[in-house]
Amino acid sequence: MSEIELKFQIPASKLKALRLALGRKQPTIISLHAKYFDTADHCLQQHHITLRQRFENDIWIQTLKVPKNTIERLELETKLGTQEPTTIDLQRSLQHQKFQKKLAPLLQCLKDPLQIQFETQIKRQLYVQKLEDSEIEVAFDQGKVMANQQSLSINEIEFELKQGNIHDLLASIQPWIEKYQIWLDSNSKATKGQMLQQSLETVPAQYQTKLRLNSNVSVAQALPKIVSNCLDHLLPNVSAIANQQSNALHIHQARVAIRRLRSALKTFESLFDCETQVWQIQLAELFKHLGGARDRDALTESLIPQLIQAGSPITALPMNQTQINQEISKIFRAPETTKLWLKLIEFSHLAQTNKKKLKSQMDKKINKMHLKICRSKDLFEQMPAEEKHQLRKRVKRLRYSIEFIATLYPKKVVKQYLKALKPLQDSLGRFNDLSVADTLFKNDLKQHPETWFVVGWIAAEQAYIEQKIQQDLAVFSQVPYFWACYTT
Repeated sequence: MSEIELKFQIPASKLKALRLALGRKQPTIISLHAKYFDTADHCLQQHHITLRQRFENDIWIQTLKVPKNTIERLELETKLGTQEPTTIDLQRSLQHQKFQKKLAPLLQCLKDPLQIQFETQIKRQLYVQKLEDSEIEVAFDQGKVMANQQSLSINEIEFELKQGNIHDLLASIQPWIEKYQIWLDSNSKATKGQMLQQSLETVPAQYQTKLRLNSNVSVAQALPKIVSNCLDHLLPNVSAIANQQSNALHIHQARVAIRRLRSALKTFESLFDCETQVWQIQLAELFKHLGGARDRDALTESLIPQLIQAGSPITALPMNQTQINQEISKIFRAPETTKLWLKLIEFSHLAQTNKKKLKSQMDKKINKMHLKICRSKDLFEQMPAEEKHQLRKRVKRLRYSIEFIATLYPKKVVKQYLKALKPLQDSLGRFNDLSVADTLFKNDLKQHPETWFVVGWIAAEQAYIEQKIQQDLAVFSQVPYFWACYTT
């Protein structure tokens, strides 16, 4: 069975008001005691599988959860009786035909004994809200997760679609966002328990996963999958940022995910059934906010060691990183940001109507993007700064667009094309980093005149990279096409 559920964190300043509001709904109150199991080397966690035994309504229930995407999970429940179980029996779950493929990784894990990793004690207040033809279960959870004689408090609200459509589910959440400023959190109680049990300050950053499309897939079939794939990459990372449990890698992956999502919305906008321009603008604004922090991390990692080696009197970046991270967290908890995520989630579940084959549509689009980049091969050094920046964006968009549809074409030729594209993308990225550094250090010249050394060094490096980009463009323009060719 599949469940669609969205979980939200609650600002401390709104917790009391939200609790009182729930009380007025005359909710059912349930005490939940759960134990979560895994092997000593966390095999289930590595496969994103959750196994728990929970005591609720005077009965123990064993639940196996396997993610389908960021908001939807496949769930198998087995009633164990009123007595606290002393063993774990997964045979019934493993025999379930619908889930055999999803549960295949579990067979490897079962070679090692399963042990309790952490426990939760939760007081749940819940009620069912009816909206149109849908039923939404609203659950307010307060309690703690416990591991290694330590505990972490839990205060969160969940909305689960029991029956009906996702539009009604998301509509039911809107008033809560506006009144209580709750923000989306894609990290589960299991993730919190794993962090506590393993003494982790941050959750692992989420990387993009390969999208597999059938070669005959239609536009209508492909577009929701493409957007959903981007959200699976994005939401865990922005949740970590909003919860102030992030590091440089979360920020970098959030930027990559936003860039991929913007590329998808831009590349496929003529094929969508609805207008996406407003979302593209909002995503661009969020990307800009992440840019300051990520640019600093990238420069600290790459530029500063080079400056030290060159004998620079300046060996650190200006500005305060702590303040930047706090501001980013605040932005990603904002109601407008949360509403944007919900709109994109709904969009990823909408049925599209375009029945044309995606491959035929994308051949034309990829060809157009490719030729536009190749026209710059003799012009880069003379281009204005903004045009150079636009070229970098076009190269990234081309790469992400190809990654979305890569499985529609022979693997070898796509790999060869992307291999030729990578040096150009890397050089353009290096040139952009230098441009950002140039602006950053020039703003610091009045306070620190010795920064002129850095500015001069950057100018020399930019001149070298410009020549390399010119060479990379010449090589790239000769790469064989993997799509059907069109003339312009």
